[in-house]
Parts: sequence; C-alpha cells; structure tokens
Amino acid sequence: MKHVIVIPVYNDEKSLNKLLQNIDDHIEKLVDFKTEILILDDKSTDKITLKNDKFKNFEKIGILRVKENIGSQKIIAVGLNYLKDKDIEENFLITVMDSDGEDNPKEISRMLDLASKNNDSVITSNRKSRSEPILIKIFYRIHLIVTFLFSFKWITFGNFTSFNSINLKNILDDNSSWYAHSSSVIKNCKIKRLYARRERRYYDKSKLGLLKLIEHSLRVNSVFSNRITIISILYIAIIYLFFAIKSFSFWIIASIILFNISIYFVKFKHSIKNLKDCLNLIDSYKIV
Repeated sequence: MKHVIVIPVYNDEKSLNKLLQNIDDHIEKLVDFKTEILILDDKSTDKITLKNDKFKNFEKIGILRVKENIGSQKIIAVGLNYLKDKDIEENFLITVMDSDGEDNPKEISRMLDLASKNNDSVITSNRKSRSEPILIKIFYRIHLIVTFLFSFKWITFGNFTSFNSINLKNILDDNSSWYAHSSSVIKNCKIKRLYARRERRYYDKSKLGLLKLIEHSLRVNSVFSNRITIISILYIAIIYLFFAIKSFSFWIIASIILFNISIYFVKFKHSIKNLKDCLNLIDSYKIV
C-alpha cells in the first residue's frame, strides 16, 4: 500500500537529513508499504540538499516549495490539499510529522498498523511528556486546560498523525486546517489516540517561545470560535448570577472577553476564503 510521509521544513536541512535517515532505518521492516516522502519547503532561505545515496527504502522523495513563508500549519494544509488534488485512484496512507526530531520515527509502524485497520479514523500521537523548558511546559498545560474549558476538546497531539487518504475530505472540509492541523483533525474526524514521549530536537533549541505558544493556542482555539463564544456567555452568566460584580469576578469576566476578542483577531488575521485557494501558493514541485 502506498504511504506518503508529509514533512514541513523551514531552514532545518541538518535535522531533515537525520530524520529521513532514521525513518529509512525504521521502515525497512514495513514490507506492506511503499513509502514516499513529501517535503514541504516553507520558503527556506537555505537550500535543501538531501543525502539521497544513504536512503534505501523510499520509493520517491519530492519537494513542494511555496512562494512565501507561511508557517508550519498553513503549509501542512497546502500539502494535504496537494495530495487530495492529485486524484490518486487508490486509497493510500498519510503520515504528517515535524522535521526537528521531536516526533519519533519509531512510532510510525505502530501508527500505520492502527491506521490500516481503521480507515475511517485519524491516528494521533499524544504526548506523554515534553522536553521543553519548565516555563513552556507550564504554559502549555495552561493552554490545554483553557482549550478544554472553552471547547470541551482535549488536544494533546500536534502534527504527528497517520490516516487513510479517505479522511482528507473531512480534514479539509472547512478552513480549520489553515489555522491548526490538530484542531481540524479533532473537529472533523474520528480519532484514535496513541501515546508516546515527545523527543528532544536533533539540533539547536526549540523555536517555540512564549509569544509563539500563545499565538498557536489562539489559532487552535479559533477553530472552535462559535462554540467558545457560546460557552463564554454561559460562564459569564454563571459568574454574574452567583458571584455578582465583585473585583475578582470582574477580572475573570474581563479575561474571558479578552480571550474571545483575541481569538477572533487571530482568526481574522489568518483568514482564508476558500482553503482550495491555498494551492495558488505553490511555487514548484520537484522529485529529488
């Protein structure tokens, strides 16, 4: 069965080559799958050079490059739309993963096994533990709790997912994947959760700072903006009825209102009329 691994990359050639080598080592035993690599080049300023002579188990490696730097979430949406637009007759499996080494290639076989048995579900790799600085861990936990309180969705997975191509229609059914791949998956698809430790990056420090984490959190929540607004109104009504307008309740209500305003601001900032239009961002595709 055909299997396409989708990898967003921005100026991380060293990590990409190491990741591909690790994937190549671990898929050797997957005799039931013919694996292709689709690298999504997010307008890297450094040229991507691959050490092709070291890879033995890939049917093909392609690089899809976009016209401008758009970020990992948007370029994943571009890549998935590209695969959907190719109109491949037979069903095939897709794995989305990051290039920095935090998604462990050893998990691919386990995810593919479950995905091949559950065509109608997306297999998500949920994080049992993280290796970021303590402050990022704390704020990430806050993000999880806030997202759950306002959307009733517990999203402990990121890009690392595996699924049959028949799920592309649901994932790309609305504009959700343009904001966050994980939110689009949990909103539009049935999921089955696997759990794995999030590994350390191969090289350098994580680029996820506090401000980027906050914006990412807002983008994740923006997919559920209508639900969050309704739940927020309910919370405000409960606070008003049971606690009246005291100083602490005023600040809680103000925070809820600010949260909603921020979500709609981010949603407007990253809005796209039709997700299909993202294919216009493709600059080139080449097989290497």
